[in-house]
Amino acid sequence: MFSGSWWRPALTAVAALSLSAGLLAAPAQAAAPSVGFGGVQASPSRYTGSCPAAVVFSATVTVKGAARVKYRWVRGDGTKGPVRTVKAGTGIRLQDRRTFSRGARGWQAVQVLSPRKLTSKRAYFSVTCEGSPVVNTHRPPADTPAPRASAEVTGDVYSGPCAAPGRSLGFRGTIRVSRVPAAVSYRWVDSDGGPLGKEDLWFSAKDSPRRAVSASRTFLASQSGTRWIEILSPSGKVLATSDRAPYSVTCTTPPARPTASVTDLKVDPAVFQGACTAPRTFTFTADIAASKPTTVTYEWLRSDGTKVPGEWEFKDAKDLTKTVSLVWQVADPSKVTGGSASIRITSPGRSEAGPAKFAITCPSLALSEEKVVSPLPQPYTGPCPVTVRTSVKVTVTGGSGPAPVEYYWRYPGTGIQRTDISGTTTLTRDWPEGSNASSTTNLLVRLPGGPWIESQRIGWSITCKAAEPDTMTVSKPVITTWKRDGGECTIKNPYQVTAASLITAPKGMSFPFDVTYQWRWADGGYWHKENVKITGPGTHRVSHSWGTFRSQTGKIFVNVLTPTALKSETTEYAVTCDGKPPVPNTGGTVVSVTDAKITPSSYTGTCPVNLKAVATITVSAPTTEPVEYAWVFDNGRSSPTDQVDFPAGGPLTKTVVWDQWRAIESSGPVTGYLQTRIPNTAVSLPVTYSVTCT
Repeated sequence: MFSGSWWRPALTAVAALSLSAGLLAAPAQAAAPSVGFGGVQASPSRYTGSCPAAVVFSATVTVKGAARVKYRWVRGDGTKGPVRTVKAGTGIRLQDRRTFSRGARGWQAVQVLSPRKLTSKRAYFSVTCEGSPVVNTHRPPADTPAPRASAEVTGDVYSGPCAAPGRSLGFRGTIRVSRVPAAVSYRWVDSDGGPLGKEDLWFSAKDSPRRAVSASRTFLASQSGTRWIEILSPSGKVLATSDRAPYSVTCTTPPARPTASVTDLKVDPAVFQGACTAPRTFTFTADIAASKPTTVTYEWLRSDGTKVPGEWEFKDAKDLTKTVSLVWQVADPSKVTGGSASIRITSPGRSEAGPAKFAITCPSLALSEEKVVSPLPQPYTGPCPVTVRTSVKVTVTGGSGPAPVEYYWRYPGTGIQRTDISGTTTLTRDWPEGSNASSTTNLLVRLPGGPWIESQRIGWSITCKAAEPDTMTVSKPVITTWKRDGGECTIKNPYQVTAASLITAPKGMSFPFDVTYQWRWADGGYWHKENVKITGPGTHRVSHSWGTFRSQTGKIFVNVLTPTALKSETTEYAVTCDGKPPVPNTGGTVVSVTDAKITPSSYTGTCPVNLKAVATITVSAPTTEPVEYAWVFDNGRSSPTDQVDFPAGGPLTKTVVWDQWRAIESSGPVTGYLQTRIPNTAVSLPVTYSVTCT
């Protein structure tokens, strides 16, 4: 989240920095290493069927400015994968495979440890085993004391056919706790495959201190080994180990011939409703699976008679699933009502799925009843400030349901907004006027991808005439939003949010005087204290702008500090990026950023010189995601964005340090501050430094 007049330079500052760590970098020195993530996904993300089942997690990462990348996978159950190192480059593909013998749901993400620490988005998954309940892969309650626990296990032996889908062996164990109630974390460990996923047990006060647990493994070839149980601490440390249970599988017949199947056929979008003036693309996907390494041939069958062949070779016995896709572009959607596609395996064996269908509808828009709703009558003469409201009726016809409609208002201008309309809906626009004004406004609407349709212009006029107030007042903020460019919300293409309020001074005050005020959020966030000089009676507009590149909700108000303490009403707002609704924050928020300093604050001598920026961040409670922050300077530059975690059980105050900073040229006094952006906005007091190179 950015604020004030500095947010635009801060968005492009990283590209223009000339430091070795993002600020004032010498031409002969390499740029600071950068880390970027591509898609992070689980395949399959949702699985229902027989178990054990394998889920493959994959991600792409691009690292520039470093030779090697050190990373690990982190999981929603609190466990972490081993630390691995790969060669740096563009589009590095990382994978992690997990096998589940019982139902589970959770997430995994990639955490890069060097050349800089950064965590990717999460890939969520769920596994539903037929006949087995789903277990949430989360930690037991944090306030549950760790009991003393032990475990015993027994193995299994089998000799006979091992035809696909293989032969499963069962492993049984007993976990004992020293007292109840108690929470226990444990995992099965196999001498062949290593540790399996962590699992949690809860013993209520009425439960027996003994609990039976089980696991299984499917074999397609002869195999022997041992399996045991490890009791884990909440941090993943092994507290106790059971006896080792031996197992043995002897396959007396060769495995069956490979087979292949196809499932989970779907099309995106399944329904298109919008402007039919440009080609539209529909993407079909399906999952193919093989019983063993083999080459699978398949064929897509479109409803227009087109056949598209495909082939995939499964080389690894541990990865026998693949998602395949078909892209169908409809050149003229206005002439097509829909379509469908099926997929069938041609070798080995026969399997078919489908058809999956898509539908196309082309609604139309009409505008009517453009008018001023308030203040009435028009032209208006009366007390100010006043809220002006205009309205236009929008009618959608020819659709198969609520149609997505984009719209924006002219004067005062708004960003492009989206809503679903079925039949007729009235859209309104509110804004404050604190002085004499008159103009016109109108509404522009369109279906996504279609042409803009303009309403008739709505004329309005405001003449302010009211008795002077007895005391200074501050009005409830009015929120406006807009987006500079189309496309996805990113740090370079954010939504712009502006809050505006009116401070009114009566005649009875002594002029001129300064008003000190501060914009604050209900979640504890705040901006710098600001001043406005009041030279005479009347209304003075104050505003605050910031950019956001992800969906958010909030409550903002103005807190006047001098010459008298005042507080405006609180205004709620919501910004939706890319159609994704805001995710409620269930964790703590930043409540203060203190003790900001830059050392050395004044330097004269030989350059380059290493600088260090330090500040202290305090949160109200443990956060559900890392606190994201950056240093912003009045010369248009900023530091790289960084993160700090506040996990449960840890301190709520942490000091952050930026010491990868090297000044190599002279500069006059520069003022900056540390600003947190996620989960909310808070800033430190400004600090100043100067560097003079001799």
